Amino acid sequence: MKQKNVILMVVAVGCGLVAAFLTAQMSGKQVEQVEVLVATKDLPVGTVFTKDEVKNLVKTKRLPKDGLPPAFVVNPDDLMEKRLSRPIRAEETINPADLNKGIALPDGHDLVALSIGSSQAASGFVVPGCRVDVMASLRLGNTLKVFDLLVNTLVINVNHDMSNNKNGVYPDINQVGFALTKKQAAALELARARGCNLTLKLRNQNRPPDEDTKYNIDEVIKLLEDEKNPTVVKVNGEEKKPDPQPEVKQPEVKQPEPKGVPDAAPAPTIKMANVLVAKRFIEPNTPLTNDLIKEAFEWKEIPKESATDAVTDFGDVVGNKAFKTGVAKGQWITYEMIGVPNPKPAPQEPFIPSKPSPTETTPVKPVAPPVVKRKIVDVAVHTASGTVIHRFEEQPSGQLKKIAELTPEQAAQSDKTEAPKATPDDAPKASPDARRD
Repeated sequence: MKQKNVILMVVAVGCGLVAAFLTAQMSGKQVEQVEVLVATKDLPVGTVFTKDEVKNLVKTKRLPKDGLPPAFVVNPDDLMEKRLSRPIRAEETINPADLNKGIALPDGHDLVALSIGSSQAASGFVVPGCRVDVMASLRLGNTLKVFDLLVNTLVINVNHDMSNNKNGVYPDINQVGFALTKKQAAALELARARGCNLTLKLRNQNRPPDEDTKYNIDEVIKLLEDEKNPTVVKVNGEEKKPDPQPEVKQPEVKQPEPKGVPDAAPAPTIKMANVLVAKRFIEPNTPLTNDLIKEAFEWKEIPKESATDAVTDFGDVVGNKAFKTGVAKGQWITYEMIGVPNPKPAPQEPFIPSKPSPTETTPVKPVAPPVVKRKIVDVAVHTASGTVIHRFEEQPSGQLKKIAELTPEQAAQSDKTEAPKATPDDAPKASPDARRD
């Protein structure tokens, strides 16, 4: 064996002896251990350590001090009425920073919050732990109701604060939490849905408790309804209606029957009829066609006695008749409005005066310009005394001017298209020389 290998073997044996010695020294030294509280099982967020449950939630365990976190809980009293703000695994220590004060609610009560201001909360003197009455005011129709909605209600928190560290007053209240039963919570929600104005009354400490014996939650719910607004409250899935008030029957008083008075006549039955009513204005001389009836008219039901002259059968008038007069919007068709279409006037040639010969020197009186025909519009108006035809004349500006009121017979006989004729004085007169010729 070479000398180099021997030296390496000796060095290795020496290192092993030194390591064994150091290990023996370290194992002989005792490790300091501490008793701490650890979770017996996985604990979710929100777990509350109550006096009855704390022994089932945590246990004491000895752990090396060097392996513990900086903060941990060793006394079970430090957990009482506290709530976890994060989940804890089984066998894990509990950090005091993960604990906050829990909410101690009476049995059968839940926490319900109400948004309210300082002016409705006794000027801010409502604090956690006090007792209040919730007063409600409600208007249903013409009736104004004011009543105690909840009585002797325990306040749990104010503005998310349960410690009452505001020196007995909260100048800026925006939310109050109450401990309520399920039926009280349903009544509070019903009052808010009805739009009640809610006010908190801070109860006097010397107030006798027997004053609340007359309070009945079912009667309170009954106050939140009327004939048009019934109330239904469901608790645990069951429909709870307020106890009905006993009906007081009035004694019947028999009225003496009048003698010799005939029975009242039954109310008359009004017979109705369907007529066509114009949806827009229809101009005179408009042909009466099926397309026009579909587009410009609609069926409407009116008393039959008012529609004695209304047209109900259009089989004989559609296609060969026209409206003699205009039909106003909302007016139904009568037989007086329908007739033979007026023929269109033949176009007239404009009058052109002859030019004088160059040899004539006698001045000629200028010829009056031809009269321009203006459009005439007749509108039938039905009144209680009969039908009146209002005749309108179109002005140069395009507007219609009323010129006469005629009966249907007069309107049918008159010629609306005839233009005024020139008088003999307006005709040109011949000169004396021309007569001699």
